[in-house]
Amino acid sequence: MIYIKYSGTIQNRNLIPHLEEELIEIAQISNWQYELIIENFNTLTSATRKGHINNFIYDNDIDDEDLLTLNSSDVFLEGIAMMIDSNSDPFRITFDKCGKLAMISFCTSDTIGFNKKLVVKKYEFLYYPYIKLYTNNAEKHIKVIKILEYLKKRYIKDLEVIDTSFYWNNRDEEELRVKMWKMIKDKKITL
Repeated sequence: MIYIKYSGTIQNRNLIPHLEEELIEIAQISNWQYELIIENFNTLTSATRKGHINNFIYDNDIDDEDLLTLNSSDVFLEGIAMMIDSNSDPFRITFDKCGKLAMISFCTSDTIGFNKKLVVKKYEFLYYPYIKLYTNNAEKHIKVIKILEYLKKRYIKDLEVIDTSFYWNNRDEEELRVKMWKMIKDKKITL
């Protein structure tokens, strides 16, 4: 499994619709499913504006240092999520109300008492969104990096990327393919 984590702030929130349009075009050309996301907890609404998938399910394997607890009035998220591979998490490019790349981690705990059920919901912002790639397809990994590279040039000048394959740092496609081959051989990645 390979992680790609990224953070940064869009130059201007007014650019988000343009960024979404470009990523929709990329998703359509690449035959990826996508969902435009707008979540506003201040008005207790969550809506999908348009897209091809209503709900993505992803694993919230997160680190405590990436968490920040906010009041519901501060929780707003908009952007796009693209499903690049059925064996991977969605690739989310979503922004908080200040234009910072973010995603929300939801935790729910159910407590059963005297014929009553108490449900506690907790949501936290992650300011280092990530994608976990479980694929042996180096081309999809390269596409994700190219999209991030484009976003850095056009929309998110301060974009920082952490790529556990180190492809973001060295752009060595052969080394990436060898790492993926070794992971498959060691059964740390699925076909």
